[in-house]
Amino acid sequence: MITLEHIGKTITEPNGTARVLFEDLSFALVEPGSSVAVLGRSGSGKTTLLRILAGLDTRFEGTHRYHGAALSRRYEDMARHRRDHIGFITQHYDLLGDRSVLSNVLMGARGRRSAERRRASEYLELVGLTGFERKRPSVLSGGEAQRVAIARALVSEPAVILADEPTGALDEDTEEAVLTLFRTLQDRGCQLVIVTHSERVARHCDAQLLLTDRALTPLPTPR
Repeated sequence: MITLEHIGKTITEPNGTARVLFEDLSFALVEPGSSVAVLGRSGSGKTTLLRILAGLDTRFEGTHRYHGAALSRRYEDMARHRRDHIGFITQHYDLLGDRSVLSNVLMGARGRRSAERRRASEYLELVGLTGFERKRPSVLSGGEAQRVAIARALVSEPAVILADEPTGALDEDTEEAVLTLFRTLQDRGCQLVIVTHSERVARHCDAQLLLTDRALTPLPTPR
């Protein structure tokens, strides 16, 4: 279970003015295998919300809990929390250009090396990238790079997946395959938070939240 309680967040705009992004915002993902889509206009704070959930942004007011325990904001503690529990799919892929596709996927792995490599190859196959193991990110299309980022986040088989526009660069068939993969992981108990502009992607989630007016508002349950 991952929760945010009474979160406040103020950012500084490029012109130097302060803007309140969140005010008394709360969030809870309780049931194993549950999923939620977060929607909202550009600039509403969706990516910042994911970064707080991932422990990448610790400059906020309020409390961040995991299974009821308040999380420390020390860098080492948050890094350990992410490594042990979180799979984070970034919007801009963040692949290392001097590493192969396989090495980039292994950046998200933990455990025995032989098992890691086998699991990395399995997830590359699941996202349709068999045979890409030795390629460099520079030769990949946007959709291929996005799939590498997805495999990297999933290879550690995390308890929680946080995904920022995970299908934005994918064609419809690949998007459907990735969403099916997410559902398979949910069936194993993995929890999922997706930031998306796509109503089609949002409909695959159990619940939808709209980020507006500095807080989260539930939307009608998708049918």
